[in-house]
Amino acid sequence: MTTPHGQADFQAGQRWTYRTRPGEDTSTVLILRRDDEPTGTVLHIALDGLRLGNLHLPGGVQPHLGHAPVTAEALLASVLELIQTGAPLPTDDSGYRQWREAADRGEAGVFTLPLAEILDLIGQVVVPAPVDGLFGKTNRH
Repeated sequence: MTTPHGQADFQAGQRWTYRTRPGEDTSTVLILRRDDEPTGTVLHIALDGLRLGNLHLPGGVQPHLGHAPVTAEALLASVLELIQTGAPLPTDDSGYRQWREAADRGEAGVFTLPLAEILDLIGQVVVPAPVDGLFGKTNRH
């Protein structure tokens, strides 16, 4: 729910529409949990309705991103409309637990970009290197 000051009271179980990438108009973001850290609020989100290229999956398309930690500012810059509260949360929180352990060691970060840009970056990372290797060389015979 957006306040007149452009702020939102983000809470777990809220499902929002957001500024999506082209072709993902039905995608939504679900807030999985909220951590109020000394450095600011971290929102742990899941995204569905994606067309994220991932050649490691059958069909080459990843329709869901199970966990991404984002700042409240990044989410606020992305969301459009609150469409559900009290949405069921997934029981698998392994993505969060892995992030939390790394964050406690100072080895994990938080996305500060709008959601569409985060997805673009993830899409660039999961695209496999060319057959001839990353730098055009290979040790294969």
